[in-house]
Order: sequence, then structure tokens, then C-alpha cells
Amino acid sequence: MQSNITISLATPHVTKARYAELTGIEESTVNDMIKDGRLSSYRHRLRKDGGRELILINLAALTLDAISSHELKFSN
Repeated sequence: MQSNITISLATPHVTKARYAELTGIEESTVNDMIKDGRLSSYRHRLRKDGGRELILINLAALTLDAISSHELKFSN
């Protein structure tokens, strides 16, 4: 018998401040995690001239990584 698991995300991306709030990690640590590659992020341009950017954390990628990198065990 095949089991289905549903995971839903309210949003696929969040700001650094929101990620820090959700996880309880200090924002300075979040910045360090982005710099050393532990967090998947991208820069979103808020203006066409690129003068202002917003760094967003990719929650969808983190969720997929967490699921695929761990061995799931089920008990009946």
C-alpha cells in the first residue's frame, strides 16, 4: 500500500527577518548561513535600476532538501 504525505508551504520564499522569526535563529546567524551556502537564497530586485534588492530564503528548496536527504521510516 502506498502512503501519501502532503506538505504545504504558505509561501515558497521569505525574507531573512521572517526566516529568523520562524526558526528562532538570530538574523546575524542567518546572514552567516547565506554567506557559507547553508541556506538557499536569491536576490529580488525591487527597482528596475537594481538600486534596491531584497534577499529571500527559498523555503521550497530547503523543504525538498530536508525530505530527500533523510531516510524516511514508516511503521504500521
